[in-house]
Amino acid sequence: MLALVAAVMAWGCFQRGPWYDEFYTQFVSRPDLPWGTALTGSWLPDNHPPLYYALARASAWLGEIEYHRLLNLGIGALAVVGGIVVVRDVPRLATTGTALVMAVAANHWTMLAGTELRSYFLSLCTGAVLALSLCAIRMTGSAGGRGRRAVYWIAALLAFNTHIVTSLTAAALVAPFLAAALLRRDWPEARIIALPPLVSGLVLCTVAAAQLPYWLGNTTVFWIGEGFAPAYWAMHYAVLRTAEANPLLLAGALAGAALMARDVGLRRERSAEAGALALLVGGVVLAIVGLVALHLLRPLVIEKYLMALVAMEMVGLALAFARMLRALGPRIGALTLAVTAAASIPGLIQSTTSAVMHRSWFASGRAVAAEAALCPGTVIHGGDWWNDDVLALQPQDNARVVPYAYRAVADRLGFRLAPAGSHALSRTCPTIFWGEHDNKLVFDRDRVAARLRAEGFPDLPLTFRRIGSGWIAVTPPRR
Repeated sequence: MLALVAAVMAWGCFQRGPWYDEFYTQFVSRPDLPWGTALTGSWLPDNHPPLYYALARASAWLGEIEYHRLLNLGIGALAVVGGIVVVRDVPRLATTGTALVMAVAANHWTMLAGTELRSYFLSLCTGAVLALSLCAIRMTGSAGGRGRRAVYWIAALLAFNTHIVTSLTAAALVAPFLAAALLRRDWPEARIIALPPLVSGLVLCTVAAAQLPYWLGNTTVFWIGEGFAPAYWAMHYAVLRTAEANPLLLAGALAGAALMARDVGLRRERSAEAGALALLVGGVVLAIVGLVALHLLRPLVIEKYLMALVAMEMVGLALAFARMLRALGPRIGALTLAVTAAASIPGLIQSTTSAVMHRSWFASGRAVAAEAALCPGTVIHGGDWWNDDVLALQPQDNARVVPYAYRAVADRLGFRLAPAGSHALSRTCPTIFWGEHDNKLVFDRDRVAARLRAEGFPDLPLTFRRIGSGWIAVTPPRR
């Protein structure tokens, strides 16, 4: 299953077209940008910790965005190694680890995050390994061998320093495990749990001390919807899509959770797995409540920012599913595991298809290329005329990334853009006006015509066509 997921993810990396945030990552991690300049000029003024940008800069030798996305395969491989180290140290988690792989394979967010050059897949992986490590500590009451201790340290360091929402989610995950140890007065376990997040949080706070003025300034006027409803529906959608990704896994997890409740409530049996699951659920609830509350103060929640929360949910499903398999016995349990693994494949296919079909600058760019191919003298205007909202966003790199993205698409698809500020109109071929990343202004024919007049163009007959998050407007030759 892991090999299948890796192969499909690699295929998706090359099939999916790029979108604006990926151009941003590629721009601020370009290989000709010195590390110090990148850190102080681009990464620290951004809205999130600079870790992923540093990883992207270190892997910039991979080349164009489609190849650069393969960084996520490396991240995924390291997460698998970390999970194996934890499971080898705590064999009781072996079935949980197997079920987790099935959950990851079927999950809607795995391919969506894994096939783009952004930090969300790193959040998913670190969230999963962190949750698995905390369950291992709770189930054994110890830090384990050197390998498991190292995995927990690395997972905590990454989870607290990848994305600000991931940092908050990781803190919410750790809190119930730490509180449970403190309530039992198990000081050694409390120290084991607390030390890596404490050090990782200090690293975050050190970075945040430099970034906080930027964060506050960058989000004064922001694009994320305000109020309770956007945060609620983002949470609802992320949690629901994760739960329903593999119906057999969900049914088994519900049955396993019921068995755990029976073990503890009716039979009065001590169950470390049930305790770990309860603490995971507590972490999920705390993360949801905390993030919604913060969102009401300043908008920060959308679905793709919730990958660590999704990972926590998947670990919980896997833990409960493993309890159900133990109740079935070895033979029936193995058969159930195989059938459930097969049931993950439709979800994998669907999520990959969804990722490949996701909004992309190549959709409108290919339409421009097709029009230009019909007449070699076609003049194409594309650039920052149409992206006032993005150009005004902080950090200031947005103002440079917009024209960079237009040029990058034109170069990749083989057409030439008119120089910035040009008012050229072709006398022998059509002239094309092209806009992308039109998510907020939403141009139509009349708005394009009005903007062209404001830029000094004459009244032009325009054929307008919207394509994905972009559009093209074509005017015939000026004879």
